[in-house]
Amino acid sequence: MNLGPIGEVAIGIIFVWIVLSMTTIQFQEWISTRLDKRARDLEDAIHEMLANPNLKAQFYDHPVIRSLTAKKRKEPSRIPPWFYRYPILRGFTKEKRKLPSYIPSQQFSLALFDIIRTAGTESSLIQQGILKIRDDLQNEEKVPVDQAVIIELNLLSDLARGAAATEAGTAFTRNSLALLKKKAEEFSLKYPNLSPLMEAALDEAKSRKADINNLLKNRKIPKGKDPFTDVERGIAALSVISPEFNQTLNALLLNIEEYITGGETKLAKARQSVEKWFDDSMDRVSGVFKRYSQTMALIIGFVIALIVNVDSITLTLYLWREPSVRDILAAKATEFQLDLPNQSLPGQTSPYNAIQDFRDQFSGLNLPIGWTLKDKEDPLFQASNSSESSACKPLPHGNDYFGVPFYDYGISQNIPFLKNKCLMPTQPDHSTNVFIKLLGILVTAIAARQGAPFWFDILKRAVNLRGTGPSPVENTGK
Repeated sequence: MNLGPIGEVAIGIIFVWIVLSMTTIQFQEWISTRLDKRARDLEDAIHEMLANPNLKAQFYDHPVIRSLTAKKRKEPSRIPPWFYRYPILRGFTKEKRKLPSYIPSQQFSLALFDIIRTAGTESSLIQQGILKIRDDLQNEEKVPVDQAVIIELNLLSDLARGAAATEAGTAFTRNSLALLKKKAEEFSLKYPNLSPLMEAALDEAKSRKADINNLLKNRKIPKGKDPFTDVERGIAALSVISPEFNQTLNALLLNIEEYITGGETKLAKARQSVEKWFDDSMDRVSGVFKRYSQTMALIIGFVIALIVNVDSITLTLYLWREPSVRDILAAKATEFQLDLPNQSLPGQTSPYNAIQDFRDQFSGLNLPIGWTLKDKEDPLFQASNSSESSACKPLPHGNDYFGVPFYDYGISQNIPFLKNKCLMPTQPDHSTNVFIKLLGILVTAIAARQGAPFWFDILKRAVNLRGTGPSPVENTGK
């Protein structure tokens, strides 16, 4: 079946939409990477799940999660403290916080159960206080923070985590807790302005530890019976730290014994329940990010189409009038079908390169794409022997051309290179106006929002309808 000009015009338009969609995706990935959009959405979801900022900080500071993005922590800098007092020098030493964009469910449950297991220890409570001090300092924009302070707080957090992992009442664990408190006191002496914050963190940890001990004593939960018992004690302790998260865990692990099959343990089944809870939450996050991506794709597609002047209405009419151009564009579309899997992945190039790649796809074709600046006195607007003079207007009439005359709006007074200039399409047009132009660009943006894979599937069908037909291999069923 050969659709003739109609099929060739459709193939040409779809090809333009595919290339623009890929350019839009590249811009979108570049913006999302700079804004850490995925990581921020994931962080917000973790915060809602744990229902406590201290637990969220403890979770992201866990080595299992930190290893997804961060480097190994280093020792405190030997650079003199006065070095960090100067903003210019401090700017070269400050490390930007890096959050993971994706956390596997197994890593999530490993880190979470480790935090739960040690939740009732005083060392874990001290760690939460230390991380709160660190995060408050980093989030305080008005007060500059020495990077050395952040590094030492991170090291104190690591020490607290190690002490919590071994805290079981033995002499060794008591020494670990004593060492942690000693290091915290040394930190307070080294940074007197932070001493009240550290003392408040230690006092709060001691107070909460007493509340947790009374709670565990009243509930009579045995200690050290099996790994799941430690988890139960930690969940009970969370009722003091984060009642909402405690309620969530109790609902997830309610009557877990009834769901255990042969060979499973309660701890393994509990981890499965938590991992499923995490996966379900991530599905919701993915839905939110998808809606955000579609909105961003529409906005970015509109901006790119406006900057590059990809007007679907004008382009369709042009291809209909120019059979030689649409033949070449249809041939390029067929070749692009074979080369598409080898295209660069989205987000791997800069916005400038993305626009350049877009232009390269249509090099050699005289398509009505792009803008140009014409002088007010350009011969194009001058009267000839057989016609009246033309003008550049957003709403052209008669012999006028469509364009944006900067000299009519006073913009060129402060921008020299726009003086007496008119912004108009590379191919002067009498038939369009500002409203039709914006409508055509909006159609292009909506098409770009659908994504390259969507239009590529349609392109393959259109190429077959054009008359190429299935290959001999497809006909024989091989």
